[in-house]
Amino acid sequence: MRHPGEALRRRVRLVSGEHELPSELWLPGERSPGAPVSVVLCHGSTQKGMRHELIQGLARALSARWPVLTLELPGFGRAPDLIIRDTEDYLFHKHLLAAAGLVHELTGHPAVLVGHSMGGRVSLQAASFGQEDGLVVGVATLAGLYELPSRPEQMLLLLRDFARFVRVRLELPPERLAREIAEMGPTRRAIEALRIPLLAVEAGREVYGFIKETRYGLFRLARCPKTLVLLGHADHKFKGYQSALAERLSRWLERYFA
Repeated sequence: MRHPGEALRRRVRLVSGEHELPSELWLPGERSPGAPVSVVLCHGSTQKGMRHELIQGLARALSARWPVLTLELPGFGRAPDLIIRDTEDYLFHKHLLAAAGLVHELTGHPAVLVGHSMGGRVSLQAASFGQEDGLVVGVATLAGLYELPSRPEQMLLLLRDFARFVRVRLELPPERLAREIAEMGPTRRAIEALRIPLLAVEAGREVYGFIKETRYGLFRLARCPKTLVLLGHADHKFKGYQSALAERLSRWLERYFA
């Protein structure tokens, strides 16, 4: 029997294009105040997918107040393999838009997208499209505000590294994919288009150079209502800082969407 204050967690069916993606809906307990938005949580580059400790901890904490949807992207966790036929397949944002549509269908609320690492980059791109029809009303990146390489040879190295730990099949030449993504500048394009509130939480002990080198410049480009939080002693995975992260996310959500 569920305690009145305990979140209800259940599997839901998320269909995005040709994929059916593992997903779970966390609903606030009966005593929780109503919320005008729902949260979609997106994992980073981990084969644990939505079972990653950070995603589970945030889903548990945030669902005390807001409905939360977690999902697994193709090639990760228990999701189907990723097949890349064009650049959009690599960029993933269409799956977060499908998740925002599902959570709106299930709860009646628009979505705030929250993504860790790679999931932050994906959330930004999805938000820049989903804001147009009100499907997405806010976005938060957790060590996920970064630019992909603008030089095709560097992007190609990143793709080859990506293919080593993701279940992926390329159906176009990797050199072509690398060139198209490098020329596109997807994160910069998304940031420049963003008009809804943005929260960027960064780790003071960030280990990835490409994140440290590009995060602040991207934040300055944003012309939307924006908030930057630096957790000085946190690492990229926010190990030991889940509570602090959940608290800052909750404050931001209350400020803009209560």
